[in-house]
Amino acid sequence: MTTSTPGPAAAAATTAGAGAAGTAAPFGPRPVFPTAAGKASFALAGQEITVTDGLLHCRAHGKQVCAECVADYSTQNFIARQLGANRMALPPPNPQMEQAVQRLKTEGNELFRAQCHFEAAQKYTEALNVAAQRPLWDPSAAIIEETTVLMSNRAACLLALEHASEAYWDAEVVTRLKRGWSKGHFRMGRALMDLGRCDQAAMEFRIGVSLDASARDIRTALEKAEEYV
Repeated sequence: MTTSTPGPAAAAATTAGAGAAGTAAPFGPRPVFPTAAGKASFALAGQEITVTDGLLHCRAHGKQVCAECVADYSTQNFIARQLGANRMALPPPNPQMEQAVQRLKTEGNELFRAQCHFEAAQKYTEALNVAAQRPLWDPSAAIIEETTVLMSNRAACLLALEHASEAYWDAEVVTRLKRGWSKGHFRMGRALMDLGRCDQAAMEFRIGVSLDASARDIRTALEKAEEYV
């Protein structure tokens, strides 16, 4: 689990990764938080969960991370402790995660300019994998911006590698997440052209031109697509 910079309460966490008889938990090491002595516990109705000192535990064994119950409440408990430490304010985005994504994106861009399209696509995929680990409380607008740029860049690599179907699905996600971005429709149109669906490609290029009339590459692509319609 990747987290934001921990507050004082979260920093007190230990890790749990072993189940009964020393077997590894199926989800690997996870943070476990101390509970204050003398705190009462109560069970959640209809669930195999108890709450002690604001933290979730499995009812059967009283563990926050339990291999026997296949239960992992570390994320929920981390959020609870962070909110308490930050006076109910959500923690800020993790700068280290953002730096890692930017570093991988930059490496991908350099490889793309060097026409190493396969290696560039790998870097963009790595960056997407890091971005996917952002905690739930990070701003959605930032996550969408990050994801759409990376997927658009990967689509460009896939087009260069003549993997039109894969490029199409990346572009489809981009246009759904960021509908008003001309580059997403340009990537979609390029993929559709390579798939022989020129009429649909022309429609995507028209949308792109309507969003950015100054984009010469989209206008040129539209003119070419219309020749086949």
